[in-house]
Amino acid sequence: MKKLSIFMSLAVTCFLLSAAQTFALDEASLKKSIMQRVSSIDKLKLASKVGENNVGILTQRAALSADETTLMNAENKDRRALYAILAKRLKISVKVVGQGRAEELRKKSASGVWLQDISGKWYQQK
Repeated sequence: MKKLSIFMSLAVTCFLLSAAQTFALDEASLKKSIMQRVSSIDKLKLASKVGENNVGILTQRAALSADETTLMNAENKDRRALYAILAKRLKISVKVVGQGRAEELRKKSASGVWLQDISGKWYQQK
């Protein structure tokens, strides 16, 4: 009986370590995907086609082509997934993570980029 208990304990530990590694790989993969899209997303922002809302998600501001819509949707999907991972690690809500990211983006955005303040009002960065 003791051998079975040790075996089960070892199996559970291996499973948890494997899950933690997958979690870390997912985070790294999401960050990599987001970084690979930065220049394309920046072009959309500078063209005033998308803006950064107050929860760290891109919002359409003008007509987008099918490819641009696909790009925006992929970015938002990855951001949401990354925010969920960070929220779980930090033991806070996904919304709080997104709001924090939105604040960072407001501070770093180029002139002319559409941004949404914490009250929901849209403005162009000066």
